[in-house]
Amino acid sequence: MAPASSDISVLETPVLIIGSSMVGMTLSALLAQKGISDCLTIEKHSSTAIHPRAALFHPRTMQIYRELGLYDAMKTESYKHYDKHAGLHAVETLAGKSLGTWMKDINEGLEEISPTSRLFLTQQMFEPLLREHAVKHGARLRFSTELVDFTQDAEGVTAVIRDTESGAEQRVRARYMVACDGNRSFVRTKLGIPMQGHGLLSHSLTIYFRADLSRFVEGKYNGVIYVNNPEIRGFFRLDKTGREGFLAVNTAGVRGSEASRFPGKDITNERAREILRAAIGADVDFEITLLSPWSAVCDAAERFQDGRILLAGDAAHIVTPNGGFGGNTGIQDAHNIAWKIALVLRDQAHPDLINTYGTERWPVAKKMIDQVFVRYIVRTAPELETEDLEMEDEVPEPWLELGYQYHSHALTTSELPDGSVVSNPAIAKAAPGTMAHHVLLSTTNSKSSSGVDPEAANPVPIADLLGHGFVLLCGEKALPWIRAGRNLNGESGTGKSGQDLPKVQVHQVTPAVANNHFYEKYQITPHGCVLIRPDGFVAWAEKGQEVGDGNEGLTDDAVARLEGLMRTILCRSPRGLESADSDNAAIKLGKL
Repeated sequence: MAPASSDISVLETPVLIIGSSMVGMTLSALLAQKGISDCLTIEKHSSTAIHPRAALFHPRTMQIYRELGLYDAMKTESYKHYDKHAGLHAVETLAGKSLGTWMKDINEGLEEISPTSRLFLTQQMFEPLLREHAVKHGARLRFSTELVDFTQDAEGVTAVIRDTESGAEQRVRARYMVACDGNRSFVRTKLGIPMQGHGLLSHSLTIYFRADLSRFVEGKYNGVIYVNNPEIRGFFRLDKTGREGFLAVNTAGVRGSEASRFPGKDITNERAREILRAAIGADVDFEITLLSPWSAVCDAAERFQDGRILLAGDAAHIVTPNGGFGGNTGIQDAHNIAWKIALVLRDQAHPDLINTYGTERWPVAKKMIDQVFVRYIVRTAPELETEDLEMEDEVPEPWLELGYQYHSHALTTSELPDGSVVSNPAIAKAAPGTMAHHVLLSTTNSKSSSGVDPEAANPVPIADLLGHGFVLLCGEKALPWIRAGRNLNGESGTGKSGQDLPKVQVHQVTPAVANNHFYEKYQITPHGCVLIRPDGFVAWAEKGQEVGDGNEGLTDDAVARLEGLMRTILCRSPRGLESADSDNAAIKLGKL
């Protein structure tokens, strides 16, 4: 069936993004930052979020927003409402005894492994900041607009969109479409992509209310407060005053009973009041402003790509709120997609580069849903933990937030480093497939993102050099590689060796004692180098060996090797195309 009649006007756009909540809007902003500002993002709702969902942002996510220039604004907004040292607590009731803490201080120990912190900031507070930034940089956001239908062919996607206020329809022709349309994704459903994972855990409920709970939280609890008693299992998310927040209810009633798993089903105001009283544990005046039932699940789509259509965010994977992994994982999806689509649209990468999206992100999403499932059981439903329950061991938050790893042909590794999806970022070595682990670094020929010249200041986080293209970090004595990078960019006076390739930012490490940590962490010598992708993941590393200065033969070899590596990573070499096709076939078969 054709998705539209011939009399409907046609709008051309390189990328059509369905859903302009946090994930879709982040993708819009990232593409605009990379010069792809004529994409179209549609959202069926008339505005950004009006309820305080998705409160916890992870340090990796904050690195992404740091690249976008939003980090300081987000911190400022967050600290108006939340303490930067807020934690995750457990109580019988808000007024009752403490059961301990899951995380005393959400930022304790992060300085050693990340240039950015965790912070609490609700979508209601954050999305207006993101929307303003995206529009300012040229993104096209269209609210009160829904997707009606779509088809795809070998060259792109044809969709019909409708203005929900006027009813006017328009046909859109896009080279790619990214579905960020939530857990009930129309796009995923029409494509017939099934979900797999742990299935329905409960029909949960969020109770939004007004009350003064300050006497229970000030100087005692701040952030997320898990409640576990015979009547209610769930959590409060409260600001530092105890006057703003909500209660998320996972189970209520007799612990372990079938009925307890359905607090959101057929909910009434009176029953919601009973639940809220049981969670507070004291006689407090309150006003319920909204009841929002939802399904608690930990599932992932069988695959994240169908031809020229990609799934991201809740359309690709759904988790319970435990640990805040849903929104963060979706934002990281967008970050993985943006640089790949941008290079393909600029004809600097083969379209098969985009096929590596699912190869890289699916194993990470699978790990996230399994780990959130563990947290759901341990924190809210321990009665479900039986001998025959398949549940992996819980790993620490930093491993999931800063230690997840990729394998695909957009790297120089075909297997996950150490055979694992995650590792401990505090001790793990940087290698192809890992995130560019945090170190302080001094380099020449560069300025940090804060505008500080590293040669005239203290070392800066390596993240300051990343996020805006390929980066070649060369040891202080890696002269052949420095020349190779400059030659690739056409800066050597002999012409550009890779005319059809994106430029590589070349940085030479200075001979400073502080840089020894970089050499140790990245497993190279002062004669070696590291190639890092635009999304901050290590693509390739050369340990390096001592060579004589001025050896043009070695420089020629380095030039040829670097250009070959870039073509492989961008799927422009025959081996790259072959591997990318293999990746895509595995995704379609659900093997990844």
